[in-house]
Amino acid sequence: MKHSRKIELSGKGWSEEEIHHAEKTLERADLQDVHFSKIVFWSALIVIIFANIIISLIFIPFLVAFKSTILFAVIILMGGLIGFLYNFLITDIGHLEKKHHILAGILVPIIALVNMIVMVTIANNFILEIKANNPPHDPLIVSLVFLGAFILPFIIDRIRIHFFETKKAVIVKL
Repeated sequence: MKHSRKIELSGKGWSEEEIHHAEKTLERADLQDVHFSKIVFWSALIVIIFANIIISLIFIPFLVAFKSTILFAVIILMGGLIGFLYNFLITDIGHLEKKHHILAGILVPIIALVNMIVMVTIANNFILEIKANNPPHDPLIVSLVFLGAFILPFIIDRIRIHFFETKKAVIVKL
């Protein structure tokens, strides 16, 4: 608890023991909030990774059936949706350290990229095996398009926060 807050409470008739008890209670609540936020963070990370895998599996029929224009529209739409979910779950969790956001910001896009490369390769094998009237797709290009759509909601959110959120002033009482 801040020293100025302690002085204010003393002025209102609080004893040192009451102030100390309140301080310990608030510290305990903060520790519980941090612990709960970490649990939510790791749970959200697992949900995003599984959602990525499921979306990649759903892409296989689209990769086999569609040519590039429609395929890329579907990929951009699904990548944007998963990216929005990712941004919503990860960035709105309070009490997280910067290392958690950095870990999520690196780990999840790498998993998404590798996952899409694997799924496009599998779909290309299906295309060749069934002799579909569709050329195989470049795994790197399809994966990069998905990754771009996936991280776009995060980039838009950062721009929104940087330029359009009002800066809160700090008022100091003397």
